[in-house]
Amino acid sequence: MRGGFWQGVTGAPHPHESDDEAAVREVREETGFDVSTSLTRLGVEYEYRLSSEVARKAIYAENVRAIHVVTFGAEIPEQWDPTLDPDEHDAFAWCSHEQAAEMLDWPVETDALDHRRDALHELMSVLGAR
Repeated sequence: MRGGFWQGVTGAPHPHESDDEAAVREVREETGFDVSTSLTRLGVEYEYRLSSEVARKAIYAENVRAIHVVTFGAEIPEQWDPTLDPDEHDAFAWCSHEQAAEMLDWPVETDALDHRRDALHELMSVLGAR
């Protein structure tokens, strides 16, 4: 794994795949959930410039200099536990907005939660430990 931190489902589009299609695929691959009918763009986007040659080569292709992040939310039926991809996650938790914000380390994830607090306050967050 990559360091034992909590993070929502993440991933990148395959060639010729939209961000929305990638989000649906990544959630299905990492959790078994089908969010194709409930996926919502959260309106928070970031670009991370990769400054470390070592970090860039460890995860990304050599020509990648920045990562563009688009955030999404989705509604999951109550009492439905994910089937985790063991290469991606080793635990999950259903959390309130406040609990999730305290567990997350990355600003893009806490900003996405805060940005849409009113829209998401009744939804639970699916988080996986990495």
